[in-house]
Amino acid sequence: MPERKGGDAEYELQSLLGRGSGKSAASDTVKATVTVVGMHCSSCSTAVERALRALPGVQSASVALLQKSAQVAYDSSQLRLDDILESVRDAGFEADLLLSKSADPTGKVTKFRVTGMHCSSCSTAVQKALSVMTGVEKASVSLTLEQAEVVFDPTIIKEAVLLEAIEDAGFEGEVVQQGDSNTVTLQVEGMTCGSCSSAVQNAVASQKGVVSAAVNLLAKRAEVQFDPDVTGPRALIEAIQDAGFDAHIVDTDRALGADDRRAELQYWRRLLRYSCVFTLPVFMLAMVLPMMPSCEALFKTHLLGFPLDELLKWALATPVQFWVGWRFHAGAWKALKNGRANMDVLVSLGTNASYTYSMISILHHHIMRHHITGQYRPTDFFETSAMLITFILLGKYLEAAAKSRTSAAITRLLQLTPPTATLLTLDEKGHVTAEQEVATSLVHRGDLLKVLPGSRIPADGLVTCGQSHVDESMLTGEALPVSKRQGDTVIGGTVNLAGLLQVRTTRVGSDTALAQIVRLVGDAQMAKAPIQAFADYVSSIFVPIVVSIAVITWLSWYVAGQMGTYPNSWLPEGHTHFLFALLFGISVLVVACPCALGLATPTAVMVGTGVAASSGILIKGGDALERAHKIKTIVFDKTGTLTKGKPAVTNHRLFHDKLSLEEVLGLAAAVEACSEHPLASAVLHFAAARLDVGRDPTPGSFDAELAAGLQQLEGGGESTPLVVGTPSSSRAKRQRSPVATDWLQPATDIQVEEGKGIKGFVARPGQQARSVSPTKRKQQALVKVTVGNKKMMAQEGIAVSQTVDDYMREMEVLLYIPPRPSHVVALQNDCCTCVMVGVGEGLAGVLAIKDPLKPEARGVVAALHQAGMACHLVTGDNWRTARSIAEQLGIINVTAECLPAGKAEKIKDLQGRKKVVAMVGDGINDSPALAQADVGIAVGSGTDIAIEAADYVLMRDDLEDVLTAIDLSKKTFGRIKLNYIWAMGYNIVMIPVAAGVLYPVTRMQVPPWVAGAAMAFSSVSVVISSLMLRSYRRPPPVLRDIALQ
Repeated sequence: MPERKGGDAEYELQSLLGRGSGKSAASDTVKATVTVVGMHCSSCSTAVERALRALPGVQSASVALLQKSAQVAYDSSQLRLDDILESVRDAGFEADLLLSKSADPTGKVTKFRVTGMHCSSCSTAVQKALSVMTGVEKASVSLTLEQAEVVFDPTIIKEAVLLEAIEDAGFEGEVVQQGDSNTVTLQVEGMTCGSCSSAVQNAVASQKGVVSAAVNLLAKRAEVQFDPDVTGPRALIEAIQDAGFDAHIVDTDRALGADDRRAELQYWRRLLRYSCVFTLPVFMLAMVLPMMPSCEALFKTHLLGFPLDELLKWALATPVQFWVGWRFHAGAWKALKNGRANMDVLVSLGTNASYTYSMISILHHHIMRHHITGQYRPTDFFETSAMLITFILLGKYLEAAAKSRTSAAITRLLQLTPPTATLLTLDEKGHVTAEQEVATSLVHRGDLLKVLPGSRIPADGLVTCGQSHVDESMLTGEALPVSKRQGDTVIGGTVNLAGLLQVRTTRVGSDTALAQIVRLVGDAQMAKAPIQAFADYVSSIFVPIVVSIAVITWLSWYVAGQMGTYPNSWLPEGHTHFLFALLFGISVLVVACPCALGLATPTAVMVGTGVAASSGILIKGGDALERAHKIKTIVFDKTGTLTKGKPAVTNHRLFHDKLSLEEVLGLAAAVEACSEHPLASAVLHFAAARLDVGRDPTPGSFDAELAAGLQQLEGGGESTPLVVGTPSSSRAKRQRSPVATDWLQPATDIQVEEGKGIKGFVARPGQQARSVSPTKRKQQALVKVTVGNKKMMAQEGIAVSQTVDDYMREMEVLLYIPPRPSHVVALQNDCCTCVMVGVGEGLAGVLAIKDPLKPEARGVVAALHQAGMACHLVTGDNWRTARSIAEQLGIINVTAECLPAGKAEKIKDLQGRKKVVAMVGDGINDSPALAQADVGIAVGSGTDIAIEAADYVLMRDDLEDVLTAIDLSKKTFGRIKLNYIWAMGYNIVMIPVAAGVLYPVTRMQVPPWVAGAAMAFSSVSVVISSLMLRSYRRPPPVLRDIALQ
């Protein structure tokens, strides 16, 4: 029998992740969640699952025993919901509908690269343009990632139409990712006609496991959807090569846009270089050469009746205005055409106003023949338009460079996967016959790989041969290498340090833990924090308000000058009231910066989530970050969260005169084998080790430690304390070896009493158990066995004597045992949970089961208390054990004997007191409470990172990461607020200054090109502010309990 807790965890997480990533494209697929009452063990859940899968039209069915529910995906055109419920009832269980919804109603998710977005008003415009399209289920746009993710029905709308919608909104778009993880795009070389493409399609479609194949002759590409359990890219490429063509995988997964970031940086650098070539001479002509006496002749020379310097500035500024800066004018036109305004509108208005005024000025002076009459020279501002565009390009270049660094942490994760893998071929006897080096992208699920010491593991899998230590620090933040031996799981991208390993792959490509981390972080960066709504609203009205302020500024100064409100001495030489007022208006236009507001939140979220991912903490969105910084109450689960989650029998006592310990353990194990409870697993392992049956313990395994502990029990009488040694690395995950069940006596009529225990009838040795009437049980030598707590014993009429109660109190309550002279370390009972075993109508014995506290638990709780947070313990264990655990940890608020649904109710009660509540659990049994909490934190999920119920997923089984997650959330949200203060403060201060409110006092006017430079650098400063999160340091480590052997 496999270990139930670990198996159930993996099974239910796979149910959340979905078995395989393929998505049905049928629009009539429905996913229903059904509550199933009456399931007690894995055989019950298996029976329900088989009954559901036997129905015609059922595409998938998964049953969660702990949640007492089943998820069914089915074709509504072939099957009715009533048929599903009836099938469960026919299997002997009660069923009711909990939730029914269209499963992937759109059938397709596509990501688009969107260029031309500068602020949140741009991203909002793209999102609105996509959302209103018929057939679009959901559209989300990320300004920092420059991406749009669209969920749509491919039978109603196509990608080409969505691209047109993006382009109609005034932006450029291209498809960067489509389909799902089981779809591969192949570049096929050598196709010249329709018969070639048909040959490729037939070759691919004939492969076993291929669901669909489509070949595009013009694009020379083939898109293939396949079953990863049957085939993979390597087989598909071989089939195409056998057909006479060459093929390779096209990498369409550009979720983080590393290449796009590089291309964007090169684009802005190129524009900046061209702009500087023309702007620097304009700057010299306007600002430097007039101050040099040797250049006086230049400014007195005329050509065709125009001053030569004016013609030179016009010739140099025109390419900058209409060639280099064309993207700003085109963006402004597209924005205005679609009824919105963005930064391009401000830049275009400001530069065109300067350029147009300069053109009018020199033409006016030429027409009026001022060059002949000798009146004052024309006043131009060609340098203003050229320098304004140049400084904005410089700001955009610096902004792009800074933004490319915000995703550096995730980019490093992407680079962890090695480019190649060593594929092993085995003969029928399991001997290696050949080795082949293949690209990692061509590795299939189920392949056997050789991993040399010092190399990276290509994909997730199980170790089938060898022993080594693996460095997982780059993924989990775990500083110590983790020991790996046969049967242990390994994560793709981690480093094999010492020994040679053979790994059987279980997840490849985009299904690996590394790919899921990247995808989860990418999704988090796509999700907007609620505070971002404020920036979106301000950005939507920002540009119209700024344009209005600019017009009012120009009119105010012009009218005031005409009315003589200020003296003419304020006018610079050669300026008129119109020009004087116009420069104030232009400065207002170009100094205002809506981009900084739009970048304040997404850049901080991107850096924060990237830093968290590098530390083994996965955050599912900006909304979770925003809630986490307000946490005041934290609720902890006990088993697996505050404790190590590895319960073991550490003490026992017999209370039966005629039964030996071995007989009692055999009867108890026979019944507990039908239970899914973690304590049942502890009883089964203890019985197997005591009776020397089941799997032989291997050195260093849990069973080896248990066997060593049993040696202490052998010489200690009926009641002997047992201290089980801990491994050298307390952070290394230990997995129990599976225990065979063929040695158990058969059991029948098993009944599980939730929250109490289990009972059944066990055959005497040599007998076969079968369900019979009570009158025949005695004849068949069946004995009633009851295992559970006091409530279970009372229900079955089994008396619990005072002696038994005293022993249980001694085991369950924290008791300090003074050290004996021969021992260095004092021992203590670690708040055991007592399980009573009743045989017949009497109590046969008591087993004390201990689940040790994690060494960091005490320090973490103390740190949370010091931070002003209230800690609660909510557990299904008995009150005495719960209170003892809480006493050790310093937790005052305790709720015990609480079922999973009761935990969610406790969260609701705390939330009703107007508190922001976080739930910390293992992400499986506590999923209702994790979903109910304001912030759900799943601890120790390992490689299974996509737990739907949690907002935070901690990859390490270390409670210190809870402190880090909360602290990083506060730091990130604090940085967001600081960014908003800077962005708002900049505009609030600089717009009045540019409008000239200080001019009467200082006689200083902000030149438009200086205002443009200030605007450009304000966006850069916000991004740099967010990048400062990269220097984040974890909180100081807490004190850890140390067990000396």
